[in-house]
Amino acid sequence: MVLNRGRAALTFWLILAYVAAQVMLAAWAGRGAKSDADYLVAGRKLGTFAVAMSVFATWFASESLIATSGDVARDGLAGARAEPFAYAIGIFAIGFYFARRLRAGGHITIADFLRARFGTGTEGLAAVVIALSATTWSAAQLFGFATILASASPLDFSTALVAATLLVMTYTLFGGLAGDVWTDIVQGAIMILGICILLGLMVAAFGGVPAMLAAAPRSVSFTVAGESWSEGLELWLIPIIGTMVSQEALARTLGARSPEVARTGALAGGMIYLVVGLIPVSFGLFAPALAPMLGISFGEGEAFLPSLAEALFPPWLYIIFTGALISAILSSVDSALLAVSGVVTESGYRRLAPGASPKAMLRAARLATIMAAAVAAIVAAQGESLRNLVLDASAIAAVLALPMIAGLAGISQSGRAAMTAIMVQIAVLMVCDWWLALDGAFLGMLASGTAAFALVTLAERRTRPAPKTL
Repeated sequence: MVLNRGRAALTFWLILAYVAAQVMLAAWAGRGAKSDADYLVAGRKLGTFAVAMSVFATWFASESLIATSGDVARDGLAGARAEPFAYAIGIFAIGFYFARRLRAGGHITIADFLRARFGTGTEGLAAVVIALSATTWSAAQLFGFATILASASPLDFSTALVAATLLVMTYTLFGGLAGDVWTDIVQGAIMILGICILLGLMVAAFGGVPAMLAAAPRSVSFTVAGESWSEGLELWLIPIIGTMVSQEALARTLGARSPEVARTGALAGGMIYLVVGLIPVSFGLFAPALAPMLGISFGEGEAFLPSLAEALFPPWLYIIFTGALISAILSSVDSALLAVSGVVTESGYRRLAPGASPKAMLRAARLATIMAAAVAAIVAAQGESLRNLVLDASAIAAVLALPMIAGLAGISQSGRAAMTAIMVQIAVLMVCDWWLALDGAFLGMLASGTAAFALVTLAERRTRPAPKTL
């Protein structure tokens, strides 16, 4: 994304003004926080609309706009498998199965629930997994934010990353989940407005809807040539399973004022996510045909959507588009930082200092937010792509799916089985995926974890003493 100097300067200052306004809104909304519950689950006062918009805005992140449109432009509908389709299925699963049950239990984090079902050992492992997943997700959003700042200012990427981290850290620190939800509503509206305007301009550039539809690719497929069946299946399963047990998404439902509101809000948020998520898909499907018509060339991959927006938007509308991108980032990164803060505070500090006052817990939660932002910035500095960072975060979170489902279904309460399954899956993921980069590593992880859980559970049942008879 290359801007002329005047537009770049204007964009940069408007970005700063926009973020400053969001910080003030978040600080106002979170001003009454007096405990960790106020900070992490908004005092459990969220209504259906707030839950729905927050779930949508949290999950509709920078890669939902930038990466998806570029992937679809390259691979057709196959590029949309993860977003919006697979992630939407994961959100619907939260609404249908997880949200009501977890909210009814009054839990603050996933690790909190796993402690109640499987004991403190499982809680500790889960806390580490959630922290790793959420930090990786935060890194993806900081990477996107720094890229935008660097393109709209004289700052290099490293300096822009530091600036982006400080801005997001401040924004999250004062607001907590209450501030996050309020700003999610504003940011969600801006996101929808910005991409709808871009969609309208794309239709106008074609000369109408019929001409745009005529430019659609002749071949529509959800597969990519040369892709193995295991790769294709994993591209669906990683987002679905990772979303189902994501602390970032579930935190919205845990802050609902009732279990029914949690369920309804999650389902509504999933529907908004799916419908709005089809707009970036349309950019990738139709916009490439505009390049010869406009006599320009669009960028590839993550540069595709910014270059399309620059070609179609006048300067003042380009600012709205930039606001939409920043909104997508802010509404996701603060959620991930709060997820880390939640598990560090509830599963760490609370265990070390069981007599800590509510104010002490609040201070610990805010300190954890600062530490999480710093670690996420270090990960973002490695320069991995948005899509890869997000899929990595989902794959890490997915190791908790089995104990979560088993715990909610009442299949087992064996802490040893849950801990064994989590550790086996982490080991398989590290060796087969991150080290050896084998095809089907995620499927192997799920199979090995299920087998480990089942074997340990059966072994414990066989060795359990029979009940005494009179």
